[in-house]
Amino acid sequence: MESTALLPTLIFYAAFAIGEAVCLAVAINVTHGYPWRVRWIEKATLVVLAACGLVSFELTRRYWMVPVSEWPPLLIAFAAACCLAAMVGLPAATFARSRRARSWREIPRERRDALQDAPRGEFIGDGSYSWMLKLPGNRSLSLETHDWSVTFPQLPAEMDEISILHLTDLHFSRAYDRRYFEAVCDVAADMPSDLVFVTGDLIDDDACIEWIAPLLERLPGPLGRFAILGNHDHHNDMERIAAAVAASGFTVLDGEVATIDVNGRKLAVGGTCAPWGPDIPDEAVPQADFSMLLSHTPDRVYKSARQGWDFILSGHNHGGQIRLPVVGPILMPSLYSRRFEHGFFRVPPSLMYVSQGVGAKHPIRYGCTPEISRFTLVRAASQTPRDQAAPARESVGA
Repeated sequence: MESTALLPTLIFYAAFAIGEAVCLAVAINVTHGYPWRVRWIEKATLVVLAACGLVSFELTRRYWMVPVSEWPPLLIAFAAACCLAAMVGLPAATFARSRRARSWREIPRERRDALQDAPRGEFIGDGSYSWMLKLPGNRSLSLETHDWSVTFPQLPAEMDEISILHLTDLHFSRAYDRRYFEAVCDVAADMPSDLVFVTGDLIDDDACIEWIAPLLERLPGPLGRFAILGNHDHHNDMERIAAAVAASGFTVLDGEVATIDVNGRKLAVGGTCAPWGPDIPDEAVPQADFSMLLSHTPDRVYKSARQGWDFILSGHNHGGQIRLPVVGPILMPSLYSRRFEHGFFRVPPSLMYVSQGVGAKHPIRYGCTPEISRFTLVRAASQTPRDQAAPARESVGA
């Protein structure tokens, strides 16, 4: 092959390879957004990745010296689609993500590394994935706390300054030492709030179910403590998990809604881990002065917004766990791929916050720290140094 033709060929193959990776990542993300069996889908993903790798290698070997005009039509079409994904789709999605990120960087943030003085080596357990916690640069034990002041014009005066503590995706397993979760709950207990919400995926190892009650009961919530389960809980001993959460003093909501009297005004709190568990029917959404929904996955946001929930708290996506510079996260188990990465999203009339979570079944995080968040709801713009949430537009991404 002449040197003058080598560079265009290399560029073409690079675009082809990047585009194929993009298409495969989106397919994996969307597929993992469906309520399949976790063990089955993980094995299937590994098989598909291996097959795609072998096919790509064989195609590259076979057609490296062959002009594109002589390729089979199906291969040309596939190559064109991959190149389009690499040269148009990925840059467009990255640009959309950067625009949203810029809007939030303008907001003052109260944020701290909660475990910076802790002996993190003691937080590593002896479970099957504990080796991941020993990887250089892994930030899975770099817990951060976020404090937000969130403005809601519709918030009744009687609920002004009500505070909410949000934990999600604890993923209790023996990959972590129990002392890690004890430290997490101690940090959470030092963030006093009126309400405490836990939005699912408590367990990855049934042997750790006994940790739930003694840890969660440390979290005070004078107005109420509510929890939902997640997809990982549904794939373990769900009944024992729910019983342990209830034993800790939390109310478990499973497609249900509870109401709380706050200074004579009605606050509605709903909970669902759909599509793995029951959804909340439209007719079950009560008339209330203010409403909050615990939804394990942010994928339910469009239906939830149609139901009229004011504030939605979610997790599930873990912020992608690995976020690359500029590009951002690659893999995320969502029907909308990377759209609901983490942070605030406005889907009128609702505002949703997606947390990066505390733990993970595969505890590996780069460019993405675990978090606990506290929200103070206010009727007017806050003058505190906390984050003020709620941009007027709906955030988009891919």
